[in-house]
Amino acid sequence: MKKTLLMLLFIITAIVMGALLGDAVAGIEALEWLGYSKSFSFQPGTFINIDVLSLTFGIAFKANVAQLIFTFIGIYAYYKLAPKLIASK
Repeated sequence: MKKTLLMLLFIITAIVMGALLGDAVAGIEALEWLGYSKSFSFQPGTFINIDVLSLTFGIAFKANVAQLIFTFIGIYAYYKLAPKLIASK
């Protein structure tokens, strides 16, 4: 359980740091490629529409190059640090 939570923490941290870096280098010409992103979304429209309630389901995903690089670094760091941080029984 601890290892799963640690890996989840590493991946979430990597994704957030990658997003911040990708947005920060948007104006720098030499590092602009880190901010290149693709987005995918599925928005089927309104599922339930009555006068008082409108229910809509959808999902959107956007990833940039920096997030992918940081995610791989986070997974690598997890496999290097997890045995040292969490002692096996």
